[in-house]
Amino acid sequence: MNTKTFAGQRGLSLIELMIGLVLSAVLLLGVLQIFDSNRNTMQMQTAFARLQESGRFAMDLLTKEIRMADYWGCAPDKDSIRNHLDPTDSDYATSSAKDLYDQIGADGVGGVDNATGLTLGTMTVIDGTDTLTLRGADDACGGTGRMVPSNTAAALHVSPQCDVTPGDIVLLANCQSGELMTITDVQGGTGGNSGKQTVVHNTGKDADNWVSNATKILQREYGADARILKPYKRTYFIANSDATGEPALHVIDTGGAAFEIVPGVEDMQILYGRDIDDDDVVDTWSSSAGLTPAQMEQALVIKVQLVAASDTSIGAKDLDVTDLDGATTTYDDGKLRKVYLTTSKIRNRGTM
Repeated sequence: MNTKTFAGQRGLSLIELMIGLVLSAVLLLGVLQIFDSNRNTMQMQTAFARLQESGRFAMDLLTKEIRMADYWGCAPDKDSIRNHLDPTDSDYATSSAKDLYDQIGADGVGGVDNATGLTLGTMTVIDGTDTLTLRGADDACGGTGRMVPSNTAAALHVSPQCDVTPGDIVLLANCQSGELMTITDVQGGTGGNSGKQTVVHNTGKDADNWVSNATKILQREYGADARILKPYKRTYFIANSDATGEPALHVIDTGGAAFEIVPGVEDMQILYGRDIDDDDVVDTWSSSAGLTPAQMEQALVIKVQLVAASDTSIGAKDLDVTDLDGATTTYDDGKLRKVYLTTSKIRNRGTM
């Protein structure tokens, strides 16, 4: 080995060291830029995926609910429904059932335009957003059959899939008539009932705090073509999440507490397409502001606009969003946003 080659080597000069440091810094900067670019891309993709998930789920949910609003079974009209609820019951005046009979076939759609200082349950609705209230009835038995042995009996034999409990107010209906009443007892079916449940709707005041029945005699015997329906009133609104503090879509159901259903939804705007000349064609679009109940009954179609936002800032560009009322909002906090818009027909209104 020739040791003379290294005999004069005493280290690197200052210039060589500086050049090495510069080249290393350039390479390291390039690596960091690639890493930062990949991180930003991942954050953008994650935020966009969450936006799509939140927006699509919220729109699918609202579209389904709007289509089923004002559904009260196939009873021909409210006059064909017998109201068995006892208006003299002390619990009647304070219950959600007080105006329930009058709401059948009416008041299926409503809402507040540009809410201000509105509280639903324990949640405060974000100012400037709209609320949407939908009424109707759900099939408590999932379409399964039931029968009534006699119209004078206080018991219905129903399938075990029926989701009813004592105190529930239900609408038993077929296409000829209906009965609005309170379930006073639910018993597991045995023996001759072939495993079906027995649902009782007796008269008389119960010790529990629910509305009692004034009568129990039905208009007819109801067979497998009848449905047991549970009336509901649901209001959808935007409020800050208890978990994250960020805006989210919430719902409050009949007699229940408000709860979050879709995170990341920070604005909801509603327009109602009304048929004012009874020809099943939308003649005018308007918000709920100033509309009377009779005018809200003219609504055949509902247009919903949602603004979904990412949960953190990702350096997105400023965005101007014009809502259905024509007001423009500029978002400059760096969050990624997407606007969703849909128009849904209320299928239980009109003849088409």
